[in-house]
Amino acid sequence: MVKPWNEWIFSLIPTPATGVEFKTLHEKYLRRVKELVGDDSIPVEILGVSKWYINEIVAEYYSKDNIFCVGDAVHRHPPLNELGSNTCIQDAFNLAWKVAYVLKGKAGPLTLDSYSLERQPDGQAVITRANQGFRDHMPIWEALGMMESSLEERKLQFAELSEASPKGAARRARLQAGVEGTEHEFHAVGIEMDRRYESAAVYLLDEAPRPPLPKDPVLEHEITTYPGSRLPHAWLNTKTPGKQFSTIDLAGHGAFCLLTGIGGEKWKEAARRVAQELQVEVNAYAIGWRHDYEDVYFDWARRREVAEDGCILLRPDRFVGWRSATMVPGAEQKLLHVMKSILSR
Repeated sequence: MVKPWNEWIFSLIPTPATGVEFKTLHEKYLRRVKELVGDDSIPVEILGVSKWYINEIVAEYYSKDNIFCVGDAVHRHPPLNELGSNTCIQDAFNLAWKVAYVLKGKAGPLTLDSYSLERQPDGQAVITRANQGFRDHMPIWEALGMMESSLEERKLQFAELSEASPKGAARRARLQAGVEGTEHEFHAVGIEMDRRYESAAVYLLDEAPRPPLPKDPVLEHEITTYPGSRLPHAWLNTKTPGKQFSTIDLAGHGAFCLLTGIGGEKWKEAARRVAQELQVEVNAYAIGWRHDYEDVYFDWARRREVAEDGCILLRPDRFVGWRSATMVPGAEQKLLHVMKSILSR
């Protein structure tokens, strides 16, 4: 729908053998639209016709020198899985804080090199998934008899779905399997949420090799604080209970964020001193019993993957830049070293 309730978009897919250089008479489009409306008494006017092509294209790199490309300029795919706008916004969200920090002298120019390294693999995954989502519909179309060129043959195959016959049972089974096969489009939390950034803007020197992805990485969301991952959500509250909020609300807002817990006071002091030295905002919070915020459902305890006196450093885009499993000697120097590494300073 373009304007309720009198302006609409119809998307028509030609038969596979049609190719891309076809021409269709205006009257044929009008007849097809009227067939879909199902009521010839309704006046129909076609305002315009345009072709669009199903793309499976991703750029090999997203930036060069001082040129940075985002969105459809670097990845094009069909609208399956509804990943288009999400991916465009994620490109911009990843790039924006880096550009801002470099322009303000808070980060070195090499920080910008991390943009393509982090986002291009995601673009590759998205265009692959979206096109596979399109292909996943083909067994449904076949089971419905839609793939035949002959109208009479399509009618015969469609009629089989209601037949009490071996052919009818087999076609119904194929239809069921085809519909079940689209769960990777409609329940694909993994491809929507999971990101595994690897670049100089992610500090990995303190980490063991990254664990493998979930068994089905398209469907299953990987909840982890491993550097390069999205900050996990956990509900928090204040010591005097008020409106609950998320760990995600603490991070971002153009600043770095350090999360620690009981016994992590030195990390908070380190964050204050490092922020002052580097002239970069670092918000630091302790999550725990009678601290800044309380882990009311113990979700954060289950998801943080570090000890209470450890810490998790979050970049302005709410991705984990680094973590320390526990308190370490020389916390301030360690945090300063990590921040300088992430900011290419």
